Amino acid sequence: MAPAPLSFPLPAARALSNLRFGMVWAAAMVVALDVWLHLGGGVASPDLAGWFDAASERGLGSWLSVTQTVLVALTLWVVVAVVRRTGAARARVAGWVALATFVSYLALDDGTQIHERVGRAFGASEASERGVGAAFPSYYWQLVLGPVFAGAGLFMAVFLWREFRGSDLWRLVGGAFALLGTAVAIDFVDGLPDGHPLDLIGRVGSMARVEAVAEASFRLPGPAVVLHLSRIVEESLEMVAMTLLWVAFLTHLTHLAGGLLLTWTPQEPTSSRILRADLAERLAATEPERTAAVLAEE
Repeated sequence: MAPAPLSFPLPAARALSNLRFGMVWAAAMVVALDVWLHLGGGVASPDLAGWFDAASERGLGSWLSVTQTVLVALTLWVVVAVVRRTGAARARVAGWVALATFVSYLALDDGTQIHERVGRAFGASEASERGVGAAFPSYYWQLVLGPVFAGAGLFMAVFLWREFRGSDLWRLVGGAFALLGTAVAIDFVDGLPDGHPLDLIGRVGSMARVEAVAEASFRLPGPAVVLHLSRIVEESLEMVAMTLLWVAFLTHLTHLAGGLLLTWTPQEPTSSRILRADLAERLAATEPERTAAVLAEE
């Protein structure tokens, strides 16, 4: 006799509140550990200090960001399954599938640096030396993939507005979009060359007071400190934005279904005498002889 399914009651409101607080706290801790142990030299070993570099793709912050994005994507695929199970219209199911696919790509991109690689490949090509490519002042990934991301973001905004219309979840989505837009703007300024009219990082870092604080606190030039701080702020903004989206999707999931029950369906054993397709003809040819032999014995 198969055991009965196990039930794990979960207070949704408290769990989602704890999740939001925990992820925002984690993003703040990533920044604090970077300033203390990496930028501030709290760890003598450069290799160990690099693990706390929130701007690095090989540090603790990057691992946390990729893990979070993967969990958001998995949450969306669960939403897809629930929406499909409730018999929703095909267009609505397709919208959630598109959204889950896009966030799954973001997780892959975040872990393997796809957009950075595409930008560097474009920068190494002849196309970057003429037309818009030659005039674009910042990172090339924004020129090549920026329109794609903008289109996906527009679709996401319109679709979620229709799904969350009349609820407070749209506030979470709006806050996430504001944070993501700010992060992209910081990244754009980050990629500007020195002396560009919009190079705010260089201007702020070159201020006498900033130079003095940077030298006294970190023993580094002002522009280098401001550049690093802008990068870890950018990463933390993206993490908080994904947290808001994650909470919105999980809350919506609780509205779609009062709970989820996963049961294991036993698989019926199948039997077949034919293991290889190339033996089918030979087995068929010998079958009459085997039948005749059995009748003769009887």
